Amino acid sequence: MSKAQETRERIPVDQLVKGLYVDLELHWSKHPFMFAQFKIKTAKDIAVIKGLGLKEVTVIPERSDIDVVDAISEEPIEQEQVLDEMWQEKKAQIEKADRYRDKRKEIARRYQQQAKKVRKITSELKSQPANALHNVDEVVEDLASSFDNEGDVITNLVNLGSGSHSDYNHAVNVTMLSLMLGKADGLSKDELQQLGMGALLHDMGKIDIPGSITMKKTSLTGPEAKLLERHTTSGRKLAERVRQLPKDVLGIIEFHHEFLDGSGYPSHLMALKISRLVRIVAITNVYDNFCNPPDPDKALTPKTALAMMYSKYKDKLDRQLIETFIHILGVYPPGTVVQLNDDSIGLVITANSKAMLQPEVLLYNPDIPKEQAITVDLQEHEELSIKDVLRPSEYPSRIYEYLGIEERLGYLIENRSV
Repeated sequence: MSKAQETRERIPVDQLVKGLYVDLELHWSKHPFMFAQFKIKTAKDIAVIKGLGLKEVTVIPERSDIDVVDAISEEPIEQEQVLDEMWQEKKAQIEKADRYRDKRKEIARRYQQQAKKVRKITSELKSQPANALHNVDEVVEDLASSFDNEGDVITNLVNLGSGSHSDYNHAVNVTMLSLMLGKADGLSKDELQQLGMGALLHDMGKIDIPGSITMKKTSLTGPEAKLLERHTTSGRKLAERVRQLPKDVLGIIEFHHEFLDGSGYPSHLMALKISRLVRIVAITNVYDNFCNPPDPDKALTPKTALAMMYSKYKDKLDRQLIETFIHILGVYPPGTVVQLNDDSIGLVITANSKAMLQPEVLLYNPDIPKEQAITVDLQEHEELSIKDVLRPSEYPSRIYEYLGIEERLGYLIENRSV
């Protein structure tokens, strides 16, 4: 049943019982609950509603547990006391959200800092290629430092703004996701270093290809596609001219578009000839291209991108590595729009492989300015769970805009040591 078909009834507050779904019809700042609409779960909720001085409350029967309503406890509850407690709890939640927003800003700052360094490297590849490749070591070491210690490796979503997704954003995303996948696959520190270097430089051959081709929003013509494909071999040749790089790094640069069934390019390699490191970058490269294509209107949601890779690329990409990739990004990867069991809608902003069903979610609440939106960690709220994943057609544009879903996606890894 759609919301437009729901009925709304006004009843006296004295008739409230647990299981009823109510709409306080008050601004967020005028009540201590997290939402104005919610299902009554405890006698305390009722006492707080009464403490607000309301005489009647709107009830939505279709969302209420009409058939399983429990009787209200006759134990007296001090309304003033529970009202004060609820306000204190809400204040604490707001303060926690403020701290979290500060943390998110720091994560975004760190991402942009890395992207700026990669942008400098990209620009230097034309004028000072030797210097550019030398600077790659520092960037890779910095990115790889997140994986130095044991602990929960968290994938954070970074909103990059609604502008174009540049090559250096793509390079950072592919490098971070490759290191994450490589770490989960058990690569050594030296292997991670080579993986990170290859991932960061995988598209270096594009410096000689016009942006009108690399960032073209419509389909490439045959000649344009052939020219674009040359970036793999030209990238390797450029790297070999200016620095002696490990064989595996050169392999990533040249072969990251190869597929296990031989349908890739430039050499149509079959599975046995494609190294582990190349397979990892092939996966993360496809994933970021799905989520951040030149035309943002063609972007897939992270969950759809993973499903596409699992089902339609099963003969092209390493199956075991894809399963590991899905496991570490979670059942609900960052960027997924979800509906919770209390009917609230939110955007998944982090993924923790040790709590795949309980990510952190940025909540949509029209009563709160989007700059002050509340974030909840589902691990800390046992009463909340994800009920459904929503496609863009299943929620209005105001939610889309509030959650910043139209913005490009970036990824930054952090290590929360045990």
